[in-house]
Amino acid sequence: MDVLTDDHEREEAVKKWWKEYWKPIVLGIVIALGGLLGFRQYQAYELEKSQEAAYGVYQLQNQLNKDGKASLDKATAFMNEHKDIYGALLSVDVAMVHINAKEYDKAAEALNFARDNGGDLVAPLVTLMQAKLFAQTQKYDEALKALSTIKNKAYAIEKEEVSGDIYMLMGDKDKAHDAYKKALDLSVERKVAIAPLLQMKFDNIIRHGDTPAYKLIGQDTPK
Repeated sequence: MDVLTDDHEREEAVKKWWKEYWKPIVLGIVIALGGLLGFRQYQAYELEKSQEAAYGVYQLQNQLNKDGKASLDKATAFMNEHKDIYGALLSVDVAMVHINAKEYDKAAEALNFARDNGGDLVAPLVTLMQAKLFAQTQKYDEALKALSTIKNKAYAIEKEEVSGDIYMLMGDKDKAHDAYKKALDLSVERKVAIAPLLQMKFDNIIRHGDTPAYKLIGQDTPK
């Protein structure tokens, strides 16, 4: 192995090495910088696309809320272009428009789109809506089966409340009572405000010895 013994030899060796290898080194630097800049440009591009899509959803949601079925064509066109989280979020609003119009088959199609394209973020909400839709069309077993697939604890209160609704439609007040009570207990335990509608549902079928829901308001819940 050669050993550099003085500065002159070291300088000459560096010049020779640089002459032989400068091209691949510079090329590597250019590629690295280009990759970094390209990645940042890609990130900026993706961010811009996401912002545009989010704003598009916001606008169409407002239109659906205001104009109802008159805005469905625009919403459907957006969904066809966005088979992703943005289209899924919008399809939930589309489903609500169809539900309000009692077009349950079309509502089910919109919810299926949301389920297929929304991922885990949207899935629990979609399942709750599907369960309500099944119940509305008297498919009670399918409704309860759908609810049983919700494992996300963040939706436990809503899950129990919808279960109570289904049991009420089935005429089973005992199971409805237990489901509503569990939803109330979870609300108090988690220190979240008790929904007025849940309060009314429970108090309408209250049992002897139960604490009325209206008395639970303010106990360990946000002021």
